[in-house]
This record gives sequence, structure tokens and C-alpha cells, in this order.
Amino acid sequence: MNEPGAENQALYRTLKDILNRQAEVISVWFEPDAIQKRYLAAEVDPQRVVPSTGPESPRLGVHWKLTPPHDVFRVDYADPNLDFHCGWHQDEDHSNLGAAHFQYQTASMETPHHEGVVFEAESPPKLLWECCSELFEEILFTDTEEF
Repeated sequence: MNEPGAENQALYRTLKDILNRQAEVISVWFEPDAIQKRYLAAEVDPQRVVPSTGPESPRLGVHWKLTPPHDVFRVDYADPNLDFHCGWHQDEDHSNLGAAHFQYQTASMETPHHEGVVFEAESPPKLLWECCSELFEEILFTDTEEF
């Protein structure tokens, strides 16, 4: 059994499966390596993102710790072609926004914008699925200049 706050190996295997099911993702791996499994990284095919982005592959990163009453997690997306970054974080960084927040930063912004977010899903796999759906079906359709 894992200690509270420790990376859960079984959870990461499940989350890796969720990322592998995303049509935009072409590869998923553990970081720093398959033995330590501190977080997940995924390569996104820039041609599968709608609208397509430049030649470099965007990346997804997923950090997750099971910590009652709220898990601590970060789901981050970075597109080097657009100098765009966004992510969903549930941590203590912006507790004034609630348990979780969404943040993004475009090339024209000096600092990231943060806003509170409430998830419909409750389990880690469903939360990750919800974040990926919002990312690939809504956020990337929005012109980053509109943020």
C-alpha cells in the first residue's frame, strides 16, 4: 500500500492507458523512467490537433498524488509552436480559487492567467479524461489570442 502523497504505480498505469486512448497522443511514457514513475509524459501529434499546429510536437504532462481529501494533481499541455501552455492543477498554489484551478499562458502574456474550476468527474481516470476532452475539443479550438 502506498503512503498518502506517494505516487501510486497502479494509478499511473491507469492514467497512462487514458492518455494512450486519446486520438491526438502518439506516445506516452513514465518520467524520469519506467522504474521510478514519478509522472507521465505524452507526445501529441501536431497534425492530429485541430486546428493543426506547427512542426514540433506538443507535450502533455500528468502528475498525480492520492492525498485525502483532495488528490494533488497537475495536467499540463505545452505547445512549443504557439508558445502556449495550459493546465489543470489541484494543489495549494491558488487556494483562493477553490480546490482546483485552470491556468493558461500565451506568448503575449507576461504571467499566466488562473481561474477556479469544478470538475464533474471524481475519479482520477475520469478527471484526466475530462481534462483531455476539454483540451482537445474546446480549448485548442479557441484562438490563443482570444484568451
